[in-house]
Amino acid sequence: MKKQYWMLIAMMTAGTATFLLAFLRRREAAPANPYDRPAGGEREGEFELFIGS
Repeated sequence: MKKQYWMLIAMMTAGTATFLLAFLRRREAAPANPYDRPAGGEREGEFELFIGS
């Protein structure tokens, strides 16, 4: 019976560690906002994106 408790504790510890590592990795690699304007001004290049009808 004690072996089952140790296995349960090991599995819960591994799951918690995996979750915390994934959470910390996600916080460090936060993506930039894809809708930010470019640094050079409103528009760069020859093409303009038009959404609508």
